[in-house]
Amino acid sequence: MRDTPDLFSDLGPEFTPPSARLDVVAGLVIPHVGKPTAAQKRFNKLVASIDAARLESETLRRVLDTHGPAHQQALQTLAREIMQLQKDMLFFLDTRLQAKGLTANQKQYASRIVLSLCEALEHLEDATVSAVMARYVSADDLAERAQEEALAAQEAKEFMEGYLGKNFGGQDFKNPEDVLRAAMEHGHAQATARAAKREAKKAQRAPNAREQAAAQKQLDAQGALRTIYRQLVSALHPDRASDAADRDRKTALMKAVNTAYERRDLPELLRMQLTVEQVDASKLAAMSDEKLKAMAVLLAEQYKALQEDIESQRMTLAHAFGYAPHVRFNEADVQEAIAEQQKSLKEEADFMREDLARVQDDKAFKAWLKEQARMTKASEREAEASFGMEDLIFEMMRRR
Repeated sequence: MRDTPDLFSDLGPEFTPPSARLDVVAGLVIPHVGKPTAAQKRFNKLVASIDAARLESETLRRVLDTHGPAHQQALQTLAREIMQLQKDMLFFLDTRLQAKGLTANQKQYASRIVLSLCEALEHLEDATVSAVMARYVSADDLAERAQEEALAAQEAKEFMEGYLGKNFGGQDFKNPEDVLRAAMEHGHAQATARAAKREAKKAQRAPNAREQAAAQKQLDAQGALRTIYRQLVSALHPDRASDAADRDRKTALMKAVNTAYERRDLPELLRMQLTVEQVDASKLAAMSDEKLKAMAVLLAEQYKALQEDIESQRMTLAHAFGYAPHVRFNEADVQEAIAEQQKSLKEEADFMREDLARVQDDKAFKAWLKEQARMTKASEREAEASFGMEDLIFEMMRRR
């Protein structure tokens, strides 16, 4: 690294040539003479990008805070309603199966539905559901179910080996969920190993010119941040207050300065430096291109962190509202996605309620059983014809 004095230890703007002096307007730098340099343009672009990213992040946070709790409560209410309808159907079928008047095929179809409902409600650990399940699941059934799970796990493992290599797993999995979990762990372990190998190679060699320059830029960037922070601390020290009201004002501003400094929020510190009366804004007008480049390192880091926050918020938005994370954000579209999610669950509850009312008539119940059997066979044929990676992931999430 070069041995240079602090970039920010100059004697002040009066020593800066007029042609190099800058005005600072709303956090952006504007040259006194001539067109902006590349460093000035980059600095201004980063500040503008940070402002836009911060606004987007605040908007996303507001949308999540505004709509999230009410939406989750609505979904939970609908989910509880659906689970109760499932239990009502389960108990109806259980009672009807113990009565006379059903053919062997009808009993078989009804029993399959009972088992499906038991599986859907198994996570509740409800004693009444467990009692029903015990009447329909024998030891042989449990063994067959385990065998089917193991077969599905083997197929999933072979499928994953096509992506991850034959050395994947090295064990017998009990179900597809275990396969997918192991695949994710395998991929993470490989990525970690590759990163460690790269770092080990990097540590064994001396830094090249590019790496030395990057390290120096980081030092310069930290110098920029510290210098601006020190100037603000000096101007806002409560001991320099003229009266009690001024002391309270400076104390509050100092807290804001410390918060911005801890966040490495350079744009906010610059704005504070321009808005605090006791700080001479002309000090910022002496910034050379070299200083701007150093501060641009901090701005780029802050912009990257904001982008990561936004990506995390968009994924939360997708999980909470079913809103696609990579489309252009629009609050009206989020509200539409919320309405669609709730509408879908309401329709599911309505269909189940209609089914429950329909099966009370024995003739209609037998017709309903026939329809269910036909739909089940059609779904099984479709699943067998198009099983792939997405289906494996979906099946794991469905079972959860």
